Amino acid sequence: MDFQDLSRMITHVPLKYIYQDKKYSSVGYATFEKDLFEALRTYNYIRKLPEAVRHFILRYLSDDNIRLYGFENVSVYLSYDNLMKLLLISLLGAKKFRGKDRGPVCLSYLGIIKEIGKRYEAVNDALSKISLEEVWYDRKKLDHFFKVKTGIVIEKDDDKRVMSILFKDEINIPRRVSRMENIDDVDQLKSYFHYSLQYLRKNNYYTDDYEALLEDAYEKRFNEIIDKMLDQIKKRMMHVNDFREVHAIYTDLINRSLEIGFKEDHMHRLNDLYELRNDSLRREKLQEINGLIQKINDPGELREYWNSTKWYLFNNRQFLGKEFENMVAKKFDQAAEYFIKQKADRQS
Repeated sequence: MDFQDLSRMITHVPLKYIYQDKKYSSVGYATFEKDLFEALRTYNYIRKLPEAVRHFILRYLSDDNIRLYGFENVSVYLSYDNLMKLLLISLLGAKKFRGKDRGPVCLSYLGIIKEIGKRYEAVNDALSKISLEEVWYDRKKLDHFFKVKTGIVIEKDDDKRVMSILFKDEINIPRRVSRMENIDDVDQLKSYFHYSLQYLRKNNYYTDDYEALLEDAYEKRFNEIIDKMLDQIKKRMMHVNDFREVHAIYTDLINRSLEIGFKEDHMHRLNDLYELRNDSLRREKLQEINGLIQKINDPGELREYWNSTKWYLFNNRQFLGKEFENMVAKKFDQAAEYFIKQKADRQS
């Protein structure tokens, strides 16, 4: 659209005549009509702006001072009022950024485009809280947009002479995810996660993607905490040489696993840690018994050692198993047979 099209429309020239006169080859009449009415509504809104504001906007847009990138993609999501506020803030920021240097400034809306599709209600709400007159008449308020962390934010790249217009939601999901990543306690993690979800669901705007990000961050951090917990359990088990103490460590975590929220793979890992430590203790015990049997040179001492060993085996049967008992008993029998054979050889 250009102003000649608008002036013809305003003076009641038939739209089909205006369309035919344009001689478009790839734009249909319905699209042309829609765009022309949209241009008229924008024009009428601009006419209602304070004269000084209107002249400033039009002068800056007509001079070779500004390069706009992506503004048309943002504008479709904004009301006319908010559209003009965003444009005025951008142009005032560009003027401030430009300073004494007379070169053009690039205004990039690419950052806000990434957010506005899902966040257009929040963007409109943020802009509706800004007074166009206050921004125009009190230029100190413009500094606010260069300093804030949420809402409409302006960032500068002095080297490239680019000024980016961004929208950063006050919900600030990156900060919430970062906070979650630094929690080391499962209960605190659950509490913060559920609190954050409730906060999002009370919001009037679209937050489904935020909830998905939170859930992913929660699952990741939860698994990291459980991994750390299982590593600590493994270290505790490795420093204990008694079957009952190892079992006590294992059962304590088993009893808390439901409350903690262990998943099936966590339970498998815990069971594996327990079984591996038990196997290690069995091997150590078997090596100890074999070593002592080999050092014993007296049948009476062997019987005495067997009596103490069989009580140990009996008391730890649930951890060692009957098969282990039979293996140990067989080694004592073999040692006893050796002494009997030695005695028979001496007598002969």
